Amino acid sequence: MDEAQKQIAAGLEQVFWSRGFAEPSVPELRAGVGVSMRTLYRHFPSREAMILGALEYRHQRYLKYVREGVSTPGQAAAEQLFDKLGGWMRMTKGKECFFRQALAANPDSSEIEATVKRHKGELLDFFGELSGQEQFASTLYMLHEGVTACYAEMGETAVEDAKALVRQMFKTANERQFS
Repeated sequence: MDEAQKQIAAGLEQVFWSRGFAEPSVPELRAGVGVSMRTLYRHFPSREAMILGALEYRHQRYLKYVREGVSTPGQAAAEQLFDKLGGWMRMTKGKECFFRQALAANPDSSEIEATVKRHKGELLDFFGELSGQEQFASTLYMLHEGVTACYAEMGETAVEDAKALVRQMFKTANERQFS
C-alpha cells in the first residue's frame, strides 16, 4: 500500500470497527474517511476492496504490535504474547476479532475469506516462531483466539489464564524432554 492507501485504509478500518461491516454505505464510508468519492474509488474500486483494504491495514498493524519488543523465542515470549493481546483488547474495548466480523458480514466473499485465512495462517506461523517450538503453534493459536473471543466477558482473567496454560505447556514439554 502507498501512503494515500494507508491513510484511507486506516480511516476505513475505524469506520468498520465502530459501525460494523454490514451497516455503512459507501457514501458513509467516504464521509468517515474524509476523502472525495473519486479518491476513495481510485484507491479502493469497490465496497469489497474497501473491506479488504481495511483488513490488510489491520493485519499489518496487529502483526507490528504483537512483534514489538518480543523476547527471544521461548516461554517468556509466549507469555508476553498474551500480555500484548491483553493490551490490544483494552485498546479495542474487548471487541471480538475484526477479521471474523468481516467474514460473518460477507460470507459469500471468497476474497475476504482468503484474506482472513491468510491473516490467521500468518498468526499461526508467528506463534510457532515465538514459542521456539513449532508443536506449540496451534495451542497458542487456540489460546489467542479464545482470549479474543471471551475478553469482553472475562477481561484480564482470560489473559492470565492463557499465560498459566502457556507455563504449564512449557513445563510439561520440559518434563518430557528430561525424563
